[in-house]
Amino acid sequence: MTTEFERKHHNALNTFVREKWDVIPEEMEVKLKSLKAWGFDLISGLRGGQAAVFVAPTEKGRAAGDIYEEEGETFEVQEVIKQLPKNERLTIQVTLQERRGVIEAFHHGPDGEPTLLFSLPAGELLLAYFKKRRLHHLIQAFHSSGLTTEFILKRGEEGLARDFDELPPKMRRLLREAWAMIRKEVDSGRFTLVYYGEDKDHKPRFALAWLLPTIQLFHVDVAEKADKLLATVAT
Repeated sequence: MTTEFERKHHNALNTFVREKWDVIPEEMEVKLKSLKAWGFDLISGLRGGQAAVFVAPTEKGRAAGDIYEEEGETFEVQEVIKQLPKNERLTIQVTLQERRGVIEAFHHGPDGEPTLLFSLPAGELLLAYFKKRRLHHLIQAFHSSGLTTEFILKRGEEGLARDFDELPPKMRRLLREAWAMIRKEVDSGRFTLVYYGEDKDHKPRFALAWLLPTIQLFHVDVAEKADKLLATVAT
């Protein structure tokens, strides 16, 4: 009979790890359409009577001439910006604040001075963004978010892990493609996979964990590819 220690020892030897760590990116410049992808409009107008650039949720449908109040401040919409003027840019930063990841978005005007557009928990913004993009497998596997975001996916009961020669083709492909994504597209990350074989219904039993730089997930193509990779074993 296999003892608990023997099982852990066996499974440790058959947990497949793909890992690379360069400098974890904490800031990137984004396009105006990225704000749309996350559910925000960029607006030029008056905030508290002063000229300002700010954001409003796209679902609110703000338009030129709208005047509204939020948290005691008055906002007047003069223009919903469709294209950034030359020499202006948008950046987002991820930081750790009060034990959790936070995303801050900034508008930089012609003088380069930053204006904070919003500050939101990284997990809140990511989940809203995944929902808007219909990335359901990322939502299902989402676990936590700081400078990196962790996804965990499990299927079936644990058992004795199988060695690499017993991995079915789709598990090998998942390992290979997740590793290629870490090396070539996001520069840092960690992917682990334990495969326990099939259950009585011939469904795979496994556990995987994936750490990716949070800032990189705001590239739509990266998020969509990660979602598709999880989809290959999620159903």
